[in-house]
Amino acid sequence: MRNQATRAIFDYWINLKRDGMAPLKTEIDPTALRHLLPHLFMAAMDPAGTLAFRLAGTRICELFDREFRGKPFADVWQETDHRQPVEIAHGVIHSQQPALLDVRASNSHIRHAYEMLLLPIRSVEAAPSDRIFGALLPVVSPYPVTATPAIFLTLENWTFLTGGGSHFGVPVTGDRRSFSHTPGRSPS
Repeated sequence: MRNQATRAIFDYWINLKRDGMAPLKTEIDPTALRHLLPHLFMAAMDPAGTLAFRLAGTRICELFDREFRGKPFADVWQETDHRQPVEIAHGVIHSQQPALLDVRASNSHIRHAYEMLLLPIRSVEAAPSDRIFGALLPVVSPYPVTATPAIFLTLENWTFLTGGGSHFGVPVTGDRRSFSHTPGRSPS
């Protein structure tokens, strides 16, 4: 994680996690992350079985100059590049293991590096994770200024996150795995 805010969100999630289970959605306190709310989102399966945004922070919507609430998670990705990020998100939900994605926000003129953090959360106490608590933050600060909105994200690299250190600077190790092209399948 190159952005300290990304690490702070991960630390917050780690501190909520217990007994190997993803935190409950009701345990997430927006006031604890109030300065990062513009960069946060939630996604869950809609009635048609599509992973869709439930909420998207103002900075995410401003970056793309559009609202994402109710829109498929795949809509933020380049059309030819959306399959793998969607499969990774399904893997996060089904394996209850967080992932960090290195992405580029692009339009016809610019490409800015961002980190996308995908954290599994649960809606119900006795059930496995069923949604994602996520963040989209630029790799560098101050936040890049774009004259025109980004059109899509492209995936550069990604990793599952392992380890439980809850202080910035503690190493977090990665576990790269490939998925088959069947959405919702667990990692191989």
